[in-house]
Amino acid sequence: MAVALAAASVGVLPVGDARAATATVRQDFNGDGYGDLAVTAPNATVNGKTRAGYVAVLYGSASGLRTTVRKVYTQASAGIAGTVEAGDRFGSDLVAADLDGDGYSDLQVSADGEQWEQGGIARKGSRTVLWGGPGGFTSGKVRPAIGDSPYQSGSSTVTGDFNGDGHEDLLYSGRMEYGPFGRDGVPAGTTGVRLYDGDIELVKVVAGDVDGDGITDLVTLARSYDADDEGNRGEHLNFLRGSREGIRPLVVLKDAQGEEIRPGWTLTIGDVNGDRRGDIVMGYGGLRFIYGTANGPANAVGAHTITQDTPGMPGTDEAGDVLGYDLAVADVNGDGYGDVLAGDPYEDLGTLREAGTFVVVPGGPDGPTGAGGRLFSQNSADVPGTAEKGDGFGERVHLVDGNGDGRAEPVVAAVGEDSYAGGVWVFPSGSTGVTAKNSFAVGARTLGTVATGAWLGHRFPR
Repeated sequence: MAVALAAASVGVLPVGDARAATATVRQDFNGDGYGDLAVTAPNATVNGKTRAGYVAVLYGSASGLRTTVRKVYTQASAGIAGTVEAGDRFGSDLVAADLDGDGYSDLQVSADGEQWEQGGIARKGSRTVLWGGPGGFTSGKVRPAIGDSPYQSGSSTVTGDFNGDGHEDLLYSGRMEYGPFGRDGVPAGTTGVRLYDGDIELVKVVAGDVDGDGITDLVTLARSYDADDEGNRGEHLNFLRGSREGIRPLVVLKDAQGEEIRPGWTLTIGDVNGDRRGDIVMGYGGLRFIYGTANGPANAVGAHTITQDTPGMPGTDEAGDVLGYDLAVADVNGDGYGDVLAGDPYEDLGTLREAGTFVVVPGGPDGPTGAGGRLFSQNSADVPGTAEKGDGFGERVHLVDGNGDGRAEPVVAAVGEDSYAGGVWVFPSGSTGVTAKNSFAVGARTLGTVATGAWLGHRFPR
């Protein structure tokens, strides 16, 4: 197994204002009060081993994220369990949470190609916890395998406090693992969770406090395996309320039926109207908002939708665009409303096919309206680099408060950059929103790693 470089992200924490934006879990791996940024390159060559993978971290400071204070973690790093091997893909997925309850954010790193054995069973895929502390990550533990399953990757894991006991929990593939976790990686308890109803396909799982009671809830997206004559797959949006007893049975939000969903389309939760309840944001070529209430998600009928043709939105809604391919929500301008960061990696720029862009859409008391939306690409003034065919700029997006000023800074990846070497861009934010001035890029040269086919930017933490 291999560990390379870990990055931390910080959500914007609620302030006293009643309009405060919903927070994500604060990702501060070294406990200095500033958000850190973690990002993976699962296909990177490490010590001559192809597709071994690494995780990179840029640490926050009073002046924000710094390329001068960085570290790359691989399975050859001191204190990290495992061995660098070709095909491990260390960094295929990331989850950040304070698993052991010591006040430092930890990072669970998946390696979906790792081959190992436990209990006489051959396993593929592993989950390694990098334990946060005053010096960042100095040790890592491979978590025990779950049951008799041969496949053990932690891909699509989500985190939150699903029973309201003050400890962060992990949910993976219908298995709830309750915190605190021991340093052996074993949770305090486990239980099964039914994430969808019937013989259908699970597409997405996201976590957030939709009803505002301080306990994390789940929203899942599922669909039939087969399409009907019209090509519809009978999509279901489901709500699972967190409670002191754990996750309650799912409620199907029937008014989401008929919404054509593809596996790559995205779902997230964030407070975009400042009422201290998480709102469901869907990205599918546009942005659709279903607002949280004390009773859970509002009726989806008439849910608010924004496209690039909405007044105030930059750009034009065109065939092939996938605005919202990846999504993040946090307050970027400090007004107390969550703003939406939406990637559109398939956006064409003139004759450059799939060069990619991203848009920041401000929140407000009635939720986002599209007014004030800002679009950026590698061809925007002050953005490092040059847009090229197939870059996929905006394929992954993230928000981090690296300087602790209460405003989140957008972080955007272009995994296709330089023939899939990949790259990451960090954009400043202020009281007027996001700006490209003083933005900077991070690539293999910055990190001192091998660029060829690394896929840097493949994952940010959830």
